[in-house]
Amino acid sequence: MKQDVDEDALELFNGLSGVLRIELTEPAQKTAPHMLNLAAPPTARITSVALELSVDDRDLTAEEWSRVVIRAPRIRMRSVDTDEIVIDHDAPDGATFTVRNLADAIAKTERDSREHGEWLGGVDVHHIFFEGIELEDGVWTICWGS
Repeated sequence: MKQDVDEDALELFNGLSGVLRIELTEPAQKTAPHMLNLAAPPTARITSVALELSVDDRDLTAEEWSRVVIRAPRIRMRSVDTDEIVIDHDAPDGATFTVRNLADAIAKTERDSREHGEWLGGVDVHHIFFEGIELEDGVWTICWGS
């Protein structure tokens, strides 16, 4: 499937600061009192996922949210930690993905795939800092840091 990528817009998107907010049925706990690592209980399930984005410590403007990054009727995404799960996303307008559309697609991809990965026995709630997306073999891979 042909994807026309606006490289300047992709650079802007990949340069955004982002945090994935994951809500669970049971709260995550610190792995050790002196560490910041969080671990979800093995029985916890995801109830919601949202990607919060900002630029230069401020909210994005309406113009930034509406900037077109990819021109394609559909894209495929996967999380770096759950490579085998690929989620298809249709462009809301049938033709393009804006910054907002990509943020929504990332949240949906993570919502649908994170429970299939594992971090310290449960859902990965630690690797939540957005590090950008990369196109590999027709699939956009979402990269996360901790």
